[in-house]
Amino acid sequence: MKKKNTIIIVMGVVILILVAVIGVFIFSTINNNDEQKENKNAKTELQKQGFTIKENETKSIKLVDYENNELTMKIPEGWKVETAGTGMFYALKVYDPQDERNQIFTILKAQPFLKNQQSKDVWKNYSNINSSYKLISDAVILQNPTVEGFYTKFPEYINYAKKAEPLYSTFAFPELNDFKKLEEFPANSSMKSFAMDDKLLRATFKTDEGKEGEGFFMASVVDFGNINMYGTDISYYMIYNIMGITAAKDEMIDYKDILTNSLNTLEFKDSFVQKTIDDGNEETKRALALNAQMQAAYDSYNQAWENRQTSYDITSQKYSDATLGYERVYDTETGDIYKAYNGFTEDYSGSRYEPVTDNMYTEAVTGYIEK
Repeated sequence: MKKKNTIIIVMGVVILILVAVIGVFIFSTINNNDEQKENKNAKTELQKQGFTIKENETKSIKLVDYENNELTMKIPEGWKVETAGTGMFYALKVYDPQDERNQIFTILKAQPFLKNQQSKDVWKNYSNINSSYKLISDAVILQNPTVEGFYTKFPEYINYAKKAEPLYSTFAFPELNDFKKLEEFPANSSMKSFAMDDKLLRATFKTDEGKEGEGFFMASVVDFGNINMYGTDISYYMIYNIMGITAAKDEMIDYKDILTNSLNTLEFKDSFVQKTIDDGNEETKRALALNAQMQAAYDSYNQAWENRQTSYDITSQKYSDATLGYERVYDTETGDIYKAYNGFTEDYSGSRYEPVTDNMYTEAVTGYIEK
């Protein structure tokens, strides 16, 4: 009898669970149908007045699997991947072939960066005696040994790296001219305890063609030591964890989730990490916590995005709209935000679409309203 009661109770619990699951499914289906119906009604209302909605292209971007000998990750469909270098000098760039400002990049390590002109002069004198020192004597001077200082010198480093390392000769390094820091945040990287400076920067930049971009940039600046020669320190700085996500100016709001979600899937293979380990360099061993570093980067980018000064976005987005001939509105029923042609609110007859408030300029755009 006891056993029978137990079976009845168990069956009752199972039935309750099934009912709950079915209920959730039905509720979800109804909600999805209601949402689709709502969006359809919104489009129908606009179509009756001669308007069309064009979806923001970022809404249709999907992440697809990518793999090579060193790593696996999910990248935006249709984007390209370039790699160069070996070991700790490995470089990766994932980018939109239609606009290379939309990109993810990482360079595990960059060196050497000389500390001052006096150091460079000493190395030049050595190179006149022994040509093997020429690579060091040609190195970039990093007078300001900070993350900002490094990225300001990045174009100079590219020119040096392409000459110094044949494996970099055809690599399409990010074009980061006229680098201007907007804000800085703690990066919490694996090199934090070793680094002189370890930060995440929000900044703007220009390509070689003068196109404007914006992004978030990480790096760790490490001092190799002190080697005094002729009254000057001729040692150098090394830069680890060079990493960035960028987009065309004023479009980071739309691309941020795509870029960070892709970066978060980047995983270096154990075989690559093991091959790269340098037992004689504690900084390198710490830097080789590569996959943990990718997770830390993902967390840092998201935290920085949440903590950023939105006043910059609001001002910049408003200026962009005015320049490109848009006015921004939102669907009062769905909350979706649209860029409409300038004059839309005068042509539109209805109450569903209203001008956005200032804080809405910090949110992604669903699409465009055209006529």
